[in-house]
Parts: sequence; structure tokens; C-alpha cells
Amino acid sequence: MNNKINQITILISQIQNAHNSELTVAQEWMLEHVKDSELKQKVPKLSVVAYHILDTLSQHNELTGIKIAQELGVTRGGITRAARKMQDEKLIVAVRHEDNKKNIYYQLTPEGQKIARLHAEMHQELYRQLQEKISTDFTSDELDSIIRFLSYIKDHVM
Repeated sequence: MNNKINQITILISQIQNAHNSELTVAQEWMLEHVKDSELKQKVPKLSVVAYHILDTLSQHNELTGIKIAQELGVTRGGITRAARKMQDEKLIVAVRHEDNKKNIYYQLTPEGQKIARLHAEMHQELYRQLQEKISTDFTSDELDSIIRFLSYIKDHVM
């Protein structure tokens, strides 16, 4: 039993650290599917946080860094760092409203919209593939055990 628990702990750690590789599976998929050569150069430069910012902004016209941080559950500093890099890559712009010069609002550029769409397509496709594999590789009873285990981890560990 202890050996199985150790294996589970190691696997969870590997899953958590999987995004630390040079290119993620998501970035590899996007590089294979992006048509624009300029955008292809930007895909590997973006962090996971940057992709989530693009997703969040694609669902809203504009948001402040504070609102993005709240939606993503990350620090404002993390949003600011990612936003600076995304502005340098011309994926988002920062604007101030005439009636409120204090707040900075972020909006997607046309290039940012393209990468956000590509990222959404990637998620749909990779999730579809994963669900297909899971449904063929595991029995219903095994899936029940996995659900029970992951719920336990979510409730007691994370």
C-alpha cells in the first residue's frame, strides 16, 4: 500500500511540474496549427499565465489587472509582469479611460485575438482527445475510483 501511495504522490508531482518543460504540449499543438509566421514566433514566448490572460480578455471587452488577477487566482504582480511582455509582443494594449485616469484596462489586439482563438481551439481538441482516451482505457468502476480520489485530493490537499 505504501508503494502505491508513493507512486501516486510522484505522479501528482510530475503532473504539477509538467508545464516546466521547454515547450508544453499546448504550445507544441499551437505551433503545429498556427498559420501566421509572426504569431508562430510568439507562441513559445508566452507563459501559461499569458495564455490565461488572453482567454480571460477574449471573454470580456476589457479588464483591469486586478479583475484579471481575481478571475485567474494569481497575484496582481504576476498579471503585471505577463501584461508587460504581452504588450511588447503586441498582443494586448493598456488603455486609460478619460473619466478614470487611475485604472489601466487591458484589451486584446487583433494578434492577441488570433492567439486566444488558437488557444481555445487547442483546449477543445486536446480535451476531446483526452476524454476519448479515458473513455476507452478505463472501466466505469475505475472512473468512479478516479473521481473519488481526485475529489479527495482537491478537498484535502490543494
